[in-house]
Formats: sequence, C-alpha cells, structure tokens
Amino acid sequence: MVERIPLHKTSPLSLSAMRRVLALLLSMVLAVGALGPTRGYADEPQTDAGTMTDTITDPQNLLGSDVGSVKDAIKETAEETGVSVRLLYLPHFYAGVKPETWASRVLESMKPAHDTVLLAVASQDGKLVVAVSSNSQAWLKDQSSVDQLSQAALEPVTKGRNPDWVGSAKAMMTQVETLKQNQRHHRVMIIALSVTAVILVILVVAVAIWWRRSSRTGAHDRKSNIRKSSAAKKEALPTKTVSELSDNTQKEAAS
Repeated sequence: MVERIPLHKTSPLSLSAMRRVLALLLSMVLAVGALGPTRGYADEPQTDAGTMTDTITDPQNLLGSDVGSVKDAIKETAEETGVSVRLLYLPHFYAGVKPETWASRVLESMKPAHDTVLLAVASQDGKLVVAVSSNSQAWLKDQSSVDQLSQAALEPVTKGRNPDWVGSAKAMMTQVETLKQNQRHHRVMIIALSVTAVILVILVVAVAIWWRRSSRTGAHDRKSNIRKSSAAKKEALPTKTVSELSDNTQKEAAS
C-alpha cells in the first residue's frame, strides 16, 4: 500500500543532486544485496550529509539530530517484538516500477532476517510504502498489518505543517509493538478456548459415563425387585390353594 505525502511539505533538492544521490543509493542497495552489510558500514557514524547504516539510509538527513533516538527505538522494537526495522529515505523511488514491488525487491536483496519491516519514503515523490520480508510470520506480513503500519507511519508526516520524519518512524514501530501484543492476546485466547473446550468434553464424557452406569444400576435394581416380587407371589399361591382345597374337602365331608 503506497501512501502519498504532500509535496509542498518536503525539502527541495536540485534535480542533478537528487539524481546523483539516487544513483549512489541504488549502487549501495545492489552492493548490500550482493555482499550483505559489513560491521564497519553498520557502525559508521552519522554526518551532516545524512546517515548511512545497515538499518537507516538517510542521505537527505531527514532524521536530523534525532537519529540516535530512532536507532534506540529500532533496537527496542527488536528486543520487545523480535521484528527488525529498516528505514530508507530517498528523493524518488525507482522509475517504471510500482513502489510496493520496488520496496519488496530492495528488502529481499538485503537478505533480511526473519520478521523484517522496511519503511521506504520518496520525499520528493510524496510517497511512502511499507514492505515486510517474505520470511516473516503470518501476523506481520498479513495485508491488514501492512496497511496499519503504513497508516501509522503516514499520520505524523501529514498532520503538521512540516513532515515529522522521526515521529513517522517511531509511530510505525509503535504499531509493530501493538500488532505483536494483539498477536499474543490472540494466541492466549486460542489457548484458553482450547483448554475450555477440552474441559467441557471431559465433563460431558464424565456425565455420560455416570448416566450410563446409573441407568444400568437402576435397571438392575428394577429387575431384581421384579424377580423378588414374582418369587413372593409364587410362594404365596400354593399356600392359598391348599387352604382352599382343605375348606372344600371339609364342606364335602359335612354334606
């Protein structure tokens, strides 16, 4: 999802300077994709011309003196959520390719770790896009999550008189933490529902077994009572018959 940034809010650069910067960055991206970032490059300090590390590419120095706090936020996000964040600020995206496709290709060329999110900004094009690495978990690379990350990054850039690039990066990372928390809550709910379902099944089975045993016991008692009643009737019947025969005999003798 590409988010557009009002062009009048971006700092101007000469066309020739932007072309040189873009050419340099594309060369850097290709080199990083082929060789991977080196430690010396990652630890390179920021200069007035911008920041160039393995997590932040900001030749226009849009992050300014707050780049340190952004680096801290990237580190904290990785520790809290396991998500790696990369920030890429350019005057323009590569021409002739959809920004989403271009950003995804750039991210994959970096051979990212699992669960990596790239925030790519073309300040002079007025475009912003979020890409998630293909080796990420489902909750992170879901399109709904990508849209939420894009929207979170866009708001600080558009709501003020001047774009808040630092706030944009941090807002996206805050949204990453929110998504992770939601994923954890969802997983806890699934576990709780599963346990509840198992308990209910056990209770149903236990009640069914108790009911069946009770039914068998009741049927056995009823049969036993019927047998006892029948036996009692059979024992009483001959006594009554003998008595009646005796009475009849006495009546016949008297007559």
